Amino acid sequence: MDALTTGRLLLEPLVAGHAEAMYEALREPELYKYLDHGPPPSVEHLRGVYAQLESRVSPDGSQLWLNWVVRVRGGEPAGFVQATVAGADAWVAYVLARKHWGLGFATEAMQAMIGYLRSACGVTRFLATTEALNEWSIRLLLRLSFRAATEAEIQEHEPSATERLFVLSAVD
Repeated sequence: MDALTTGRLLLEPLVAGHAEAMYEALREPELYKYLDHGPPPSVEHLRGVYAQLESRVSPDGSQLWLNWVVRVRGGEPAGFVQATVAGADAWVAYVLARKHWGLGFATEAMQAMIGYLRSACGVTRFLATTEALNEWSIRLLLRLSFRAATEAEIQEHEPSATERLFVLSAVD
């Protein structure tokens, strides 16, 4: 797993050593408005989660777990991007601290990750879910050329009643 760079960002492979700095970036309750969990309860908890993710593979070996800390060059962590890769599919997600919203960092970080996953991992289809009321995430996914899932894709992946599924594939 490589570090990724863009014009303004450095994406560092996530390690347990990032826990303290990431805890500060992830403490804002507003970040969790559309997520099914709240802020990390402690640095120690986050360190334990990150230690598990450092393996980069699920316990059964069927998925790659790829997570990057997003850092504005020369600055503190702004958040993270992540991908769960199974074969040619990758589920992708991101979280950025509120002070970094609206600056194009999420778009830039996601583009870098998607490019890496295509070239290094052979991913040809990207999937993402977001709450139907999360207009910021929907706009981001559309900006990245994701499309609303077809009825068949929705049935295949069964998002919750309040979620929308988006897909980006090589054939789109």
